[in-house]
Amino acid sequence: MYIRNRINTCFIHLKDLKKGKEWYTTVFPFEIAAEGDDFLEFKMEGTSLILLQSHHEDITPLPYSVFFFETPDVDIAFEELTQKGVKTDGIQPFPDGMRGCHVFDPEGNMLLICTPPVV
Repeated sequence: MYIRNRINTCFIHLKDLKKGKEWYTTVFPFEIAAEGDDFLEFKMEGTSLILLQSHHEDITPLPYSVFFFETPDVDIAFEELTQKGVKTDGIQPFPDGMRGCHVFDPEGNMLLICTPPVV
């Protein structure tokens, strides 16, 4: 098949990109790779993460996480996030020895911070 077995980019659509930029750059230690009027791309290892300014009025926040940000220690990550006042649902166990916590951006999008699977 001519489609590669690789995810290239993840997008998060936002109603207010300016507020989103402020929150994401304050909460996460990610460098900005590129920026325009309608987008913000973070420099990541592997897959790109792009915040997009939505041009639709009826945009709905993601009620589930579609990817996770990896951390070697979810307890430390959770402590850092709660100290920054980030809304979270607490640390939870997941299959394969993984542990993580969901966090919510100001628009209500659910993001997952998680340890990698134990192999």
